[in-house]
Amino acid sequence: MRDVRVLEVSESIAGAYCTRVLAALGADVVMLEPADGSPLRHQGPWIPDPAVRPVDARGLSALHQHLNHAKRSVVAEAKDRDRLIRWADIIVSSCDGEPERSFALHDRIAAANPAAVHVVVSGFGLTGPYAHWKHAPLIDWASGGFLYLTGEPGREPLSPGSPLAACLAGAAAAVGAQAAFFERTCSGRGQLVDVGAMECGAAGHQWSIVMYTHTGVVKRRWGRLLGEAYHPMALYRCRDGWVCLGAATTAQWEGFCITLEAPQLLADERLYAPAERFERATEIDAAVQPWLDQHDGADVVARLQAARVPACRLQDYTQALETEQLRVREVWADLPGARGGKVLRRPFALSGADLPERPAPALGQHTADVLAALETGVRPDRPRIDLSTKRVAEFTVAWAGPLAGRFLADLGLEVIKVEPPLGRGPRTGAPSDSPFEWGALPDPLIRAAVFPQGEPGERRWNRSGLINKLNRGKQSLCLDAKASGGKAVLDRLLASADVVLNNYSPRGADSLGIDRACVEALAPNVVTVALSGYGETGPMRNFGAYGPLLEAFGGLDQAMGYEGEGPMRIGLAFPDAIGGALGAAATLGAIWEQAVRGGPVHADISQLEGMLSFAGEALVAASVHGVAPARIGNRSLDGAPHGVYRCCGDDGWVAIAVRTDAEWRALVGAVGSPELRARADLASDARLEQRALLDAAISPWCAARTDIEAATALQAAGVPACPAFTNRDLVENEHLAARRFIITLDQEDTGPQRFPGFPIHFGRGGVMLNGPPGLGADNRRVLASLGYAAHEIADLALADVIADKPPAE
Repeated sequence: MRDVRVLEVSESIAGAYCTRVLAALGADVVMLEPADGSPLRHQGPWIPDPAVRPVDARGLSALHQHLNHAKRSVVAEAKDRDRLIRWADIIVSSCDGEPERSFALHDRIAAANPAAVHVVVSGFGLTGPYAHWKHAPLIDWASGGFLYLTGEPGREPLSPGSPLAACLAGAAAAVGAQAAFFERTCSGRGQLVDVGAMECGAAGHQWSIVMYTHTGVVKRRWGRLLGEAYHPMALYRCRDGWVCLGAATTAQWEGFCITLEAPQLLADERLYAPAERFERATEIDAAVQPWLDQHDGADVVARLQAARVPACRLQDYTQALETEQLRVREVWADLPGARGGKVLRRPFALSGADLPERPAPALGQHTADVLAALETGVRPDRPRIDLSTKRVAEFTVAWAGPLAGRFLADLGLEVIKVEPPLGRGPRTGAPSDSPFEWGALPDPLIRAAVFPQGEPGERRWNRSGLINKLNRGKQSLCLDAKASGGKAVLDRLLASADVVLNNYSPRGADSLGIDRACVEALAPNVVTVALSGYGETGPMRNFGAYGPLLEAFGGLDQAMGYEGEGPMRIGLAFPDAIGGALGAAATLGAIWEQAVRGGPVHADISQLEGMLSFAGEALVAASVHGVAPARIGNRSLDGAPHGVYRCCGDDGWVAIAVRTDAEWRALVGAVGSPELRARADLASDARLEQRALLDAAISPWCAARTDIEAATALQAAGVPACPAFTNRDLVENEHLAARRFIITLDQEDTGPQRFPGFPIHFGRGGVMLNGPPGLGADNRRVLASLGYAAHEIADLALADVIADKPPAE
């Protein structure tokens, strides 16, 4: 966002991450801080302060060092704050259960600077039944449906330790900020952008929501397995530690079995269905474990990657910091004065963007410079960007890439999904062996597609809830680019595109001719976006990757788990949600960069690096201390009580996160137990020391109530709390209904179905939530726009260059 001025007045992690992304896109981000500093300066983890500054006696906040890298800090008197508001193009603030204050701030901004875009990031949004609920990172994790899915069955669900859900909301806010700013370049007016973490979380599920809307199934926790639909996609012990292995496709399954010397598994045809493998995970793991026990992790990974089966070592944060792939890509910046200290430079690489290389600022470090320049700074001419005129050619598979494309389609860009004829599977498939029952898992042979009512139907390729969820609002061009005449169609499409988005490996993009060099030769002013697992450079550039493997390789799994026990994985492929949100944000930033300076712009997005930017504070701390964080379950190092408590009902749980003395006294009053009342005056440090006793006193109160009863009572008292929402809870939730998050979309071969909606609310100008296309439904329209005559299109169809159904078997 070259030449764009951003004023951050947020007090939250989500708001700070939003502006971290904008800074990575080249924006000038100024933090307007109170006299005692942003709250993020007073949150752990902690590292030694080489200057012994008295901002906090515990040292420097690693969270501040990470989230505020490349920003400037100003401490200003009231008379200067309106001047800063007038200076800003985008203003980012936060809300913690007090929407009235946010609306009042917006009125002040609109009066001082009607052209300013004001983005408010909160836990639950500014409207709806939960608008006054308080939030915290643990609460965000629970409200979005991630907490319930993570951990062992029957045991308390788990937090990841880092503020992943809060950062996801921040990434979405960066998308909303740019979209609203682009609208301003056309209308000249600013607007309010409302982003709630609960909706961002609910929008970040791969298939959980459609599992319930299409089949009535409540998704569960499965420990180290990827629940219900895929296996192997899990953590395994080997001779010298842990590895993460993934085999989703038929070719990967065959390579897995052959490499691990279990060919007997290939004899069972049912095991070619990924969900059947999940059902029989114990049998499969028993067959391959003897081989794994005899091999070191490095050997396991090398053999499987040679067979093109995604695999990686399970690393902790200290090991991730030393990874050659990240060193070669120069993603780390040194922390001044901190011996060995490192901080992530940026979550992605944007060619040509002017990125300041400066560490997180000291409090008020830039006050004089910024205030002096307020009146003298010349605002450059701005290009006019109408997103509805932008064409995106999307070449994506799996989840992260399609999600990035769906963000763009929702914002009104013309997104053409280029699909191979077999991209949605074969024309027919294995028949189901059992009748469908609402609420019960469908037959494993058809489960992964998530068909409505578990019924594939005659045109099964158009009925997958998973595919339709990710493709809404797009146009489908079903093209065999390798057929005779296919390459000419592909090249003409690429030449017409403003953006070319792919999430193939660099090897795959090169093979298809959609890599940066090929596309720029056809379209000299194009934006190219490559969203790969490990990035386009480095020794691992062509390694296969799925979200669960990136978690393991980047250190998240080693940091998460029950206290004193082994590593754990997140209950869904969360890095893909990260990749989708950051992919959309980087694409919009690249569109701006191209418009400002001309010529082609390229975004190289490593999903690994994007994921690490969501846990950057842990990496900073690990780099300084030289040790990885211990697994502490749901505890917090900053406050107590902080945990997940069992409630009555079927696997009901409530998350509680007390941060301040006032919230502690409110919790004592709400629970009312003698044990807590006797400790009503405990200070924060004392509560941390007595957390086990406090948890024991809180647990009976929670166990006597349902999760929503407990959360509602605590929130009414002013305590951050939230049920560990299931996918069913999200679909049926009153708050999401009030904010119109669950939407109904129609498609010819499915009829009306419910899907997750768009998590960003704009004060002016809606989003384009159109139904998903059938395979090849837009062949003729797209080819006509490329200059093909009707008879030429008919000839391409006869030659099977284009199609509207998979080829016959």
